[in-house]
Amino acid sequence: MSEQLENLLKQMQELTDVVKNHREDPATIDFEQLKDKFQAQIDALVETRVKAAMDARPAYRMPGDAIAASMLDPALGKNIYRPMLKDFAKDGYHQIGNLKARPLDLWLSHYLLSKASRIMPDQVQAPSVDLEAAIKAMTSDGSGTGDELVPTNMASQLWEDFFLSSRVAGLFDSIPMPSNPFDVPLGLGDVTWRKGGENTATTASDPTTAKSTLTATELVAEVNWSYTLQEDSIVALMPAVRARLALSGAEVIDAFVLNADSTTTANTNINCGNSTPPANAYYLTAGQKGLRYQWLKDNTSMAETAGGDALADADITAVLGDMGKYAVAPERMAIICDVATYLNGFLALTNVTTVDKFGPGATILTGQLAAYRGIPIVVSASASLATSDGTVDPTGNTLGSLTVVNRTMWHTGFLRNLLIEVDRDIQRRQYIMVASLREAVGCHGTRSSNTHTGGVYDILV
Repeated sequence: MSEQLENLLKQMQELTDVVKNHREDPATIDFEQLKDKFQAQIDALVETRVKAAMDARPAYRMPGDAIAASMLDPALGKNIYRPMLKDFAKDGYHQIGNLKARPLDLWLSHYLLSKASRIMPDQVQAPSVDLEAAIKAMTSDGSGTGDELVPTNMASQLWEDFFLSSRVAGLFDSIPMPSNPFDVPLGLGDVTWRKGGENTATTASDPTTAKSTLTATELVAEVNWSYTLQEDSIVALMPAVRARLALSGAEVIDAFVLNADSTTTANTNINCGNSTPPANAYYLTAGQKGLRYQWLKDNTSMAETAGGDALADADITAVLGDMGKYAVAPERMAIICDVATYLNGFLALTNVTTVDKFGPGATILTGQLAAYRGIPIVVSASASLATSDGTVDPTGNTLGSLTVVNRTMWHTGFLRNLLIEVDRDIQRRQYIMVASLREAVGCHGTRSSNTHTGGVYDILV
């Protein structure tokens, strides 16, 4: 385990000890400052693990070592990117300061420069001859006339980065959607077994079939770039830009899975309980409902209240009891909560194994900090504080909540993976990069009677 990761885990354990040691006199600590610090530590921990996974990922190479051969082609001569290409061929990355640039970063730099120069040639120079030659060297045959396989792989790699950073959506199976809406066949229902007798035919089962419908919602983000953009600076900056894009993309994908709600009327959306939700809110879907809606609205019998008191074992075991057969396999489950519920709730329970107990060699979910009775606890910024009924208002959210889910009973769908487009704004003298995707979330079973997802709300934190 890296020294940076060890230091982070040590800092998180020190903060955890502070919370535990002041359990009887919480007024002696600044909890808001502590909570913000812990959230920053969680983000740093996830970012460190994601960076380690990115760095360990092998280079995307073409069949027959075509990339390696073309990158080392003497015809590149004194191309300023030749050292970078040699490192790509040898190690899969090129070191820029404390960042590791990968083929994806060079390709994204070329892509942005090319788009920007076409729409504003008087402000942004086209990629240099050296950069063009370097990109051609990363094609299937190195000539630029064959199939452009690298851009396809690069887009796939960036999309994978999103899921490396994901804490919630990464818990569930993801399905590429060939149509919108898309019906996911869930197989046959239960088969009936009966006692058999010699020379006696049994009664045939007639199992029902089931499906879940995914309807995609578009999620869009815009980033504006100044006209003043130099080739060297964008190449050097791109590893950091890519990492930031992956983290922010993962955050909105997670938030969508957790908070999706199609309700548009006032005082009814779980994310905007006392007002009308904004028409462009990320959670306002084209039909589907997320994890929190399942137990807050669809099947309220799966919602347990803490009664405005601190989180207790009885609250969680009550949800596990409600879930029945869906709660018997901890490895198929997850508990998702906000930072305050983790610090002021779970850390006070005796059945929790905290981050320091996992050990340096433990393989755990991204963002998992503890386990309750063997069930992973995932702390997510997408799970915010709420009101006494578990819904979120524009203001006045002071109480915690948590969601308990059987991961095998939910799936996400993507009709459009990450799409990056560029346009020009002459008034602001900028060019605009717009990133978008189309996401869906769905679960097995009839939502009004599902018992595979539950939650606890009204937790004093």
